[in-house]
Amino acid sequence: MKKAFLFLFSLCSLSLNASSFNELFAEKSLRIDMLHCGNADSATYVIDKFLIEPFWAGSTINLIDNFEFGTSLIKIFDVNSDSLIFSHGFCTLFQEWQTTPEAKVMSRCYQESVSVPLPKSKAIIEIFYRNKKGSFTKILSTLFDPDDIFVSPELKYQFPVYDALINGNPSNKVDVVIIPDGYTANEMDKFKADCDKFIDVLKSFEPFNSYINDFNVRGVLAPSVESGCDIPHDDIWKNTLLNCHFDTFYSDRYCMTDNYFTVKDVAANAPYDQIFILVNSPVYGGGGIYNFYSVSTSGNMSSAKVIIHEFGHAFAALADEYYDSSVSYSDFYPIDIEPWEFNITTLVDFNSKWVNLLPENTPIPTPPTEPYIGKLGVFEGGGYSAKNIFRPSYDCMMNTFKGNTFCDACKYAIEKMILNYR
Repeated sequence: MKKAFLFLFSLCSLSLNASSFNELFAEKSLRIDMLHCGNADSATYVIDKFLIEPFWAGSTINLIDNFEFGTSLIKIFDVNSDSLIFSHGFCTLFQEWQTTPEAKVMSRCYQESVSVPLPKSKAIIEIFYRNKKGSFTKILSTLFDPDDIFVSPELKYQFPVYDALINGNPSNKVDVVIIPDGYTANEMDKFKADCDKFIDVLKSFEPFNSYINDFNVRGVLAPSVESGCDIPHDDIWKNTLLNCHFDTFYSDRYCMTDNYFTVKDVAANAPYDQIFILVNSPVYGGGGIYNFYSVSTSGNMSSAKVIIHEFGHAFAALADEYYDSSVSYSDFYPIDIEPWEFNITTLVDFNSKWVNLLPENTPIPTPPTEPYIGKLGVFEGGGYSAKNIFRPSYDCMMNTFKGNTFCDACKYAIEKMILNYR
């Protein structure tokens, strides 16, 4: 028997009506550009600049992030009232780089940027970083003054926008902006068709299809000089707007970009909660980082499943459930700490996960045999490790692409995230 509700997803966030939101915020976004620097054992943030984006697409009611998913957390405090008025969890490419062998022998800096509703009055911005014990530690605090003459409202790029799917006001919809990389000016019609395919993909998988009216999808018609994408292992280099490339962290199919400020410059042409980058390439690949961005190539036969898998990461904070691929680690998740992602567990705090969704008398751990195949359980192997990390189902879209469905635990997490935007 499935029990009623998981306390983890209780949406008891700070509630504001439209008038109180308008007292605190302008209907624009404050973009905070930062450099995230360090190595495997240390990290620091440095503010690069403040910018004003022309849209705020997020909720005007659910402003405090009660999920607190992610490896970083931003909090905004109103100076006049000394109260928390906004928070938002996210992940970054830097934090993935910290797990690589390179990070053990050198330091690097990565571009990062967070957009929040634009405060009308002075505000304190704090950045928290999830430490190895799983809790957040404050690593940056700075003052934002809306009257500072160097807070620029200038848009670096101005491009037309293709309204692929519009279901309502951005304040109560999930607004996805799709930006192209490696599409030339002559390929903008192809890009618009690929935006339409993205919507068809959402409609092909549950629970997205059931909630399709909760989404707006727009494409920014931003051309690149050359068609295609960098593939370093094949010595292929293309002059593209976002400079997406395969071989991220020397993983052949991991296609990402380090130029995050440019990503945000292009995305700012439309209201957005989620950024999805479509790369004009037939090669299989992509990536997705929670509340950062998703990437998928447009021309591979597996593109639909790549799109939905990566969007599962970036939108719903779902973890990878596979453990037997070339992208594997034995210690990515410490086994004495409960992972923050909803769809994997070390059993340290399983009560915070999908325990209330399990059928009665489900053994924990669950053996990968009949009658449990195809049912929700607690199967060993996940989060890149064959041992001590457990996943909700024998297979799922967050594991392999053999099937076409998310497991019930992942569906539950996706649904709760969608409802938080209403």
